[in-house]
Amino acid sequence: MAQEQTKAAPIERSDLRTVVGVVASDKGNKTIKVVVNYQTKHPKYGKYLKRRTVLHAHDEANDAKEGDTVEIAECRPLSRTKHHRLVRIIERAPERAVQVSAEEVMTGKAPEAR
Repeated sequence: MAQEQTKAAPIERSDLRTVVGVVASDKGNKTIKVVVNYQTKHPKYGKYLKRRTVLHAHDEANDAKEGDTVEIAECRPLSRTKHHRLVRIIERAPERAVQVSAEEVMTGKAPEAR
């Protein structure tokens, strides 16, 4: 008897919770810290309060940089604090401007190291 090999259909992961946030740090290898801002209503007074959560997410290719807007999804725990993975980069942050000192502008050359 010959067994037929069938490929299982890829599992849809749309039921997992996805959140959108801004990368606060990309210092870790394959890890990013994402700040997720949200508003919640105070239970007694009804005022809307600004809150934020910092989530650690897995970035396999080290693509995301600081300031990027990203979408992350829940996954199995990858370490003690990391239980999200990077789904996609929604918007890239603009390149950082190079800081120019006043001495460099006036003299035309970089200041000496002290």
